[in-house]
Amino acid sequence: MAASGCARPGIVLAAAGDLELDERSGAAQLGSLGALLPGQLRLLNLEGPLTTRGAAAGLDAAGRPTGAPIRFRARPGAAALLHGRIDVVSLANNHALDQGLDGRDDTARALFSQGIAAAFSGHDAELGRAGQRVIVVARDFSAGVDAEAADQLGAAIQSARARGAVVVSLHWGQAGSLLPTRAQRELAARAASAGASVVVGHGPHTVQGIERRGRAVIAYSVGNLAFSCRCTDVLDAYVLVARIERDGRATDVRALPIAAGLAGGAPRRADDPGLYDLIINLSRDLGSKAERVGDAVRIQ
Repeated sequence: MAASGCARPGIVLAAAGDLELDERSGAAQLGSLGALLPGQLRLLNLEGPLTTRGAAAGLDAAGRPTGAPIRFRARPGAAALLHGRIDVVSLANNHALDQGLDGRDDTARALFSQGIAAAFSGHDAELGRAGQRVIVVARDFSAGVDAEAADQLGAAIQSARARGAVVVSLHWGQAGSLLPTRAQRELAARAASAGASVVVGHGPHTVQGIERRGRAVIAYSVGNLAFSCRCTDVLDAYVLVARIERDGRATDVRALPIAAGLAGGAPRRADDPGLYDLIINLSRDLGSKAERVGDAVRIQ
C-alpha cells in the first residue's frame, strides 16, 4: 500500500520490529528499508545505543554470543544509515541502556541530527504529518509489567491523546512465543481504552497475531527487522501498515510479511505462503478477520 500521492486524509503508519546495528553495519544492510516500510510515518525499535561510550560485550569477533551478558554498541554515525528511511524509533527496550543513560542520550542526539525522532519512557516523540499530530509513546516491559506501570502507561496515553493520535511501541512478551500472554492482552486493551490508535509490539523475536479492538489495532509482535549480531535466527516477521484517521481510528490495516535481515543481511519482502498463513491464523485466534490480499494480509 503506497503512501505517496494518496488523496485521502489520514496518516499511513508503517511499523517494523527489532533493529540491531554494530560497527560493521552499512548501507547494504539497510538500503531496502524505504521499500519495506511504505508509510508517511515509519517506526522501528532500535536495539542498542549509538555512542562512543563503553564497548560491545558478550559477542565474539563474528558477532556470536559468548555466553556472557550481551551489551550492544554502534557508532553514532550509523544513524545516517536511517536518514530518509525511518522517521521515529523506540529506545525503550532491554538493550537501550547497554551503555547507560548517557549512551541513550547520545543515541537520541545522533538520531535527531538525521531528522529522526526518538521515543522512550519520559520522552514521547511528537510528529506532524499532513496537518495531523501523532505522538509515539514507547515503553519497555521486557521484565514484566505491574499495576503501577500499567497505570502510568494509561495516563501517558490519555495525556498524549489530548495533543493528537497516539501510537504505542511496547517491548514485551516471552521470547520465542507465537502467542501473547494474558498480561499483554490486558495491557493492550488498557492502551486501546486510553485512546491509542495503534499498539506495536516487539521483543519475542517471533511473529504474533494482530487484534482489532474497537477503533484501535494491536500487533502483539512484528518480529525482527535486521540484526548485525548472530544472536537470533528467526526470519519470519512483518511490517504493520495502518492508516490513522483524523479522529484517531486505525483503518486499512495490513501486515506485509518480510524475511528479517540476519547476521548483517538485508531484510526483504517474503513470499513464503506459510508465513502468510501463520499471520492469518494467529490473528484469527485473536478474533480478527484476516485474509490474504495480493502481497499483504488484510486485517479487519
